[in-house]
Amino acid sequence: MEITEEQRRRIEANRLAALEKRKRVLEAAAAGGCVGGGGIVASEEWRLAKCPRFAPPPPTLPPPPPPPPLPPVRFKVVLEVCSPEEFSVVVGPIEGAAYPGEAECLRAVHDCVASAVPFSTTQSQSGNLFSVFKLMDHELVLKCLKKLPGIVVEDIPYKTRNVINSLPKFFGENWASDKEVDELLTKLPQHLRDALLPFQLEGVRFGLRRRGRCLIADEMGLGKTLQAIAIACCYKDKGPVLIVCPAVLRYTWAEELERWDPSFLPKDIHLVFGHQDNLERLGASPKAVVISYQMLSRLKKSMMNRRWALMIIDESHNIRCTKKKHEKNETQAILELAPNINHIVLLSGTPSLSRPFDIYHQINILWPHLLGSDKFDFAKKYCLPRIVQGCQGKIYQDFSKSTRLMELNVLLSQTLMIRRLKEHLLNELPPKRRQIIRLKLKPSDIRTATLYCIKGINTSSENPTIVLPHRSNGSEEAIMEEADCCKKSPRNLTAQEIGIAKIPGFSEWFSNHFIMKQSADNDNLDSQSNCQKTIIFAHHLKVLDGVQVFVTEHNIKFVRIDGSTFPRERKEAVDSFRLNPEINVAIIGITAGGVGLDFSSAQNVVFVELPKSASELLQAEDRAHRRGQTNAVNIYILCKEHVG
Repeated sequence: MEITEEQRRRIEANRLAALEKRKRVLEAAAAGGCVGGGGIVASEEWRLAKCPRFAPPPPTLPPPPPPPPLPPVRFKVVLEVCSPEEFSVVVGPIEGAAYPGEAECLRAVHDCVASAVPFSTTQSQSGNLFSVFKLMDHELVLKCLKKLPGIVVEDIPYKTRNVINSLPKFFGENWASDKEVDELLTKLPQHLRDALLPFQLEGVRFGLRRRGRCLIADEMGLGKTLQAIAIACCYKDKGPVLIVCPAVLRYTWAEELERWDPSFLPKDIHLVFGHQDNLERLGASPKAVVISYQMLSRLKKSMMNRRWALMIIDESHNIRCTKKKHEKNETQAILELAPNINHIVLLSGTPSLSRPFDIYHQINILWPHLLGSDKFDFAKKYCLPRIVQGCQGKIYQDFSKSTRLMELNVLLSQTLMIRRLKEHLLNELPPKRRQIIRLKLKPSDIRTATLYCIKGINTSSENPTIVLPHRSNGSEEAIMEEADCCKKSPRNLTAQEIGIAKIPGFSEWFSNHFIMKQSADNDNLDSQSNCQKTIIFAHHLKVLDGVQVFVTEHNIKFVRIDGSTFPRERKEAVDSFRLNPEINVAIIGITAGGVGLDFSSAQNVVFVELPKSASELLQAEDRAHRRGQTNAVNIYILCKEHVG
């Protein structure tokens, strides 16, 4: 294709313009070597620029979030009564807040109150530090603490503080004077007064000073029964005495009354075993009535129709609190009966202070609303209530925890409760204290024992178990055999049958005295930590087996020595009982282990069966009480009713 004339002229013009431009550049290079304004070297004018490699723009990341703010520094300050004249200040963390530590928190508290009130710092058994102030300075300390930023103050409950502050005035207006107490003590039979040990007399005075309304919480074996009988003797001229106790102890209470107060004749003591013993069937009122918890609930109406001067409640820890609005029948009967009785003495060796929820009704019987308007109000102060979910998804409140135990102990000991431990009274106690426990053999127990001896036992070398006989459905001969068994009276039983028939009564008695059940709603309890070291003697293998079954069912670790135990195993059993704190029961055959064994770590000895002679009895007792030993030993002898 040919170019046109016009295109040819345009090309020529462009060529001339380029030559002109080149000429100007060469002239400028000859004159100065560079172009003045741009600073570009002439030789580089036509050099191509290098383009950067093409890349996508980097992604735009969001800015990092700001760090979360540090939780505020906060801690709680708990004020708790620690003695009748003092209260403690303890610091602790708050959930969700920064805790600077115990030492720094206490330092802040000290700096806050140091200029206002004097104080001292001490250390608890658990290692925690706390400050102690005079109770009279409470308001001043509280005022200072409220000025401290970042703290939450848990104050002493108003009711508790008010009671402790007003005790001196209350003593003078409501409690008996020493002169009145001395006058009441003159009513004691002389042999009872002489039998009281110094600490027992102190317990009697404690109850009389509170006008017969008290909780005697001495450890087992310190004579709570004797102290209660002494208090009852001082008020017996005001009316009849009602004694509520576990069923197995009814005969024991009747015998103790007759023993210590000659004015209580057998005809004056009415024992309630069933509806046939209802007081409505009696003409005159007896001086004393002994009844079980269960029968009291069944005969509540007739018991409430009588006027009682004094009520003794033995093993009062059976008056338990449930999480429900209404209590069990046995507890409810006592709660309805108590307001109409002026003098009430509670006895319990295990007052449940580690789980305080159970103690509410006991104290409320003696002093209404001392611990709160109701059991739930009390739980808020002393039981750390919390919401928990059960295994089936059910939501409920849990009151099994505890708080302010030191304060609760001070409150109770200054008002209604007296508690002494055996370890603190060894110098006043005799080396051995014997008590006879009489068990009434029920016809059903006699029948079971008789058939059991006839039909035998199913045992294995590792875990002997009792197979209790049932009524026969077979031959006429078997039916006649069982009928003969039912006709047997306690006087016609063999020694082995008596021993087996005692097992149900032994089980009930042992459960009430040695095993503290922590909750009425929990049947699978680990009683291990609540059982004192105890030797249980029996003679017949089948009786030993029955004891072993009971101990095993209650999750109590034990050792056993009988005629089949090899010498090496005996030594291992003795060493385990002495050295292992988890083994609390030794089941011993009297013949096999009554001589030569050292079980001096035991605090209690129980004879389910007696040996043939008194010398064998003493030798068996000496397994627990060796010469030179400082521990006092309680010895319990279980006999059937009307033993000769």
